[in-house]
Amino acid sequence: MTPAGGSRARLVVAHPERKAQRSLQRLVGASLCPVEVVSDVAALCAAVDREAIAVVDTGLARATPELCERPGKAWIAVPGEGLAAADADSVGALLAAGWRHVISHPMPLLAEELLATVQKLVRADVFGLEKYVAWGAEVRSYALEDARDRDDAVTALAKDVVAVGLPERIGSLVSVIADELLANALYAAPVDNTGTRFRARDPRDQPRQLAERDHVTVRWATDARYLAIEVRDRWGSIDVRAIGPRLAELGKGKGAGAGDGGMGLALAYACCNQLVIGCAPNELTEVIALVDVRYKPTELGRAGSFHAFTGKPT
Repeated sequence: MTPAGGSRARLVVAHPERKAQRSLQRLVGASLCPVEVVSDVAALCAAVDREAIAVVDTGLARATPELCERPGKAWIAVPGEGLAAADADSVGALLAAGWRHVISHPMPLLAEELLATVQKLVRADVFGLEKYVAWGAEVRSYALEDARDRDDAVTALAKDVVAVGLPERIGSLVSVIADELLANALYAAPVDNTGTRFRARDPRDQPRQLAERDHVTVRWATDARYLAIEVRDRWGSIDVRAIGPRLAELGKGKGAGAGDGGMGLALAYACCNQLVIGCAPNELTEVIALVDVRYKPTELGRAGSFHAFTGKPT
């Protein structure tokens, strides 16, 4: 008998410690994909092929940052011990090296983020905030009809978040995140045939009807674990390979250019615990910012997790 829903994907877990190996193997084993466990970089390189998803200890990843350039379906860096957050310097170094999947948080957040990431990759189904909130969470949406609706959408979202019982602090973060992501979708995303971002210098107070490719949507949901904010545009013009290095540069106060969002994405990333970018080139860009509402900011790592996916809308 052949199980339904089989996948060609393989998982390779690389960690030098036996206990962490077993823990990570159990986590990714929930994907029902074959899992191979190795303890060093040489064995990892030998095991990973184009169909493999590599889950790599942050220490090993930082010591060999060029790993992410090797063949493989994806390379995911995870906190070394699983019980402590990855330090901000390590996260920044991996983003600068081009890693598209860097998980910064310890358990239990590590388990949630890692399984969601692996399943998205295995299933080639990378869009939608529903993958990060529990089943049953109500998703609310706002569709902007005019560029000037941005302020109203941000205000409505912040009010709705506080109305469901979340603190004013979360509402303030939501305002910043939504405002920056909407500004990117409205002004940084549109490109012409030469790749020029022709709306980048438009006055922000001028009316502009948002129809066809200019259509922008905002969705949000909360399940008492995460607050998820999703902004979509129809241009698909973001370069997912460049975003991580740019965030690393901007985190050090460098390179504040306007392309692909400039400072906007960096500010949204600084305000959330996990930033997830999905792109279907020339069709769709989706940015999801996740704020963990279970913990105080001081109880989590100083750097958020980052994920960048390329896929097709379903």
